[in-house]
Amino acid sequence: LTKRAKEKHHQLEKEVLQKADATLVVGKTMQQNYQQFSDAIYVVTNGFDTDEKSESKPVLDAKFSITHIGLMNADRNPKVLWKILSELSTENPDFANDLEIKLIGSIADDVTNELDFYQFKNVVKIPNVPHAEVQNYQKSTQVLLLAINKVPSAKGIITGKIFEYLQAKRPILAIGPENGDLAEILNSTNAGTIVDFDDAVKMKQIVIDLYQQYKINKLEVNSKNIEKYHRKEVTKQVSVILKQVVNS
Repeated sequence: LTKRAKEKHHQLEKEVLQKADATLVVGKTMQQNYQQFSDAIYVVTNGFDTDEKSESKPVLDAKFSITHIGLMNADRNPKVLWKILSELSTENPDFANDLEIKLIGSIADDVTNELDFYQFKNVVKIPNVPHAEVQNYQKSTQVLLLAINKVPSAKGIITGKIFEYLQAKRPILAIGPENGDLAEILNSTNAGTIVDFDDAVKMKQIVIDLYQQYKINKLEVNSKNIEKYHRKEVTKQVSVILKQVVNS
């Protein structure tokens, strides 16, 4: 876009916010950014649906699997993680043999090139998977990887993927701002840990801790308060907002 076109976009956005009876946003950071234009900005997150087909406990992967679901483009390439996994593989042959990296979905060439550079023993790449099968991967993996785009607006990014990850009830290892909206969700639900993009020291310790728990068959997560992200609960929030708007 040209500079003039961008200015027009911002002006139209401002008009929409000022004239709307209510504006729904997915996170607190976006809410704070838009409150300069309107007081009627409400946070309504994305959510998850209940899996009605099977409530049985899944069989976990035999390997120490770290699984990422969805698109992994260059902005999401978790370079600090690959570096640490490579270091640990060199330091500990058992870790190298146990480790399995699963990438379910499209991945950028930058990611492929970096994985090739480190020459990990077990890397599984599956480009296209039906949603029902994706849920199986989420529930059977040892660790779920969530990589936020490394961009200026990273603090406010909440991928819809996080809510399905919560439902899977496996430990989440996230990479992104430790003071962002995603971090708040992980902390409030006790569903996992977030590491800053370049914090190699913390990343290494967390991976070691996860691996040690895996080796004694105690790698699990005791999440809480995740039901508030069920789509039935999210819909209730929208219902309340609609009633407020109609009655105001």
